Amino acid sequence: MAVILRALREVSPCDAELRAALRPDPGRPYGRLVFLGTAAVEGMLATWTPGASCAPHDHGGSSGGVRVLRGVAVHRVYQVTGGALSLVAEERCAAGAVLAFGAGLIHSMGDLGGDEPLVTLHVYAGPIPHMVVYDLARRETLLVDGGCGAWVPDDPNQLLGRRAGFVSPCALLASAPGLGLDGEA
Repeated sequence: MAVILRALREVSPCDAELRAALRPDPGRPYGRLVFLGTAAVEGMLATWTPGASCAPHDHGGSSGGVRVLRGVAVHRVYQVTGGALSLVAEERCAAGAVLAFGAGLIHSMGDLGGDEPLVTLHVYAGPIPHMVVYDLARRETLLVDGGCGAWVPDDPNQLLGRRAGFVSPCALLASAPGLGLDGEA
């Protein structure tokens, strides 16, 4: 984890390289460019839709960090207790900020709609095979493919399972032998 955080703090992409790598997706909270995927590390650049936030989610057991390259982010941390998803912390993060997260963190990020669109650099310890995403509108806990992104998928192939109400990622996976879930998928 120390190596990931040090790399995030020291990286200095040049403007031309960064502009060439931006992948906006106005139909989603952010566009994704996965630029590194090995058994040890996954790296992703997110180009955020102005004013948009992703869904609360975990990282499938991976730890990692995020660096704000441009714009201003809002970072929210949640916990699941007694079937409720509760906001426990919120912070604003300007360009240069580096955020660390452990394997069990449930969080969301979003673009605060400042002068410059939000661009973030994400580095995870190991690949992310699946994630738990919380659908706030339907009050459901979803298990999604790790390549989906932190949103409710519209591609049924990215949805691995769902459960009514809000449950912790550990409880969701414990109830799912072989990642199949009780209920509809």
